[in-house]
Amino acid sequence: MTDKGYDSEENHVHVLVRERLHAFSIIPPRYQDVPVWRTHGKYRKQLKRGYLKPVYNQRNKDETIMSVIKRLFGEHITSRLVRTQNRELTFRCIAYNMHRVTNLLLLVMISTLPTMANVFNTPTILQKRKMIPMGDTKNE
Repeated sequence: MTDKGYDSEENHVHVLVRERLHAFSIIPPRYQDVPVWRTHGKYRKQLKRGYLKPVYNQRNKDETIMSVIKRLFGEHITSRLVRTQNRELTFRCIAYNMHRVTNLLLLVMISTLPTMANVFNTPTILQKRKMIPMGDTKNE
């Protein structure tokens, strides 16, 4: 999925994605008003006839994930060989997934901790420090 800037047969994006990678290229046509019969290129004509707009609308999620990975781990890779560059990018993706899982687990643990304390009628940390009174206590 790319934006309209890559909609040209000269870029060979369609050929690379479709023929070499055996995938679908979803690039919206640049000029909506031009009829199909005046559009050049086999793949551009196919996309002019119609493409999956809900799939293309998932593009913002891809860009968000790439932006987060770049902010967390930096924009540049330090490896020189293609093989090690691929490994470095793979490890960044694994680290990003671990980061997401860790944050999700922490969020779940923090959000369920006070409710579990109330279920078992055990004092919370604030109640132990006498910042919040526990239940109905009578002054003696």
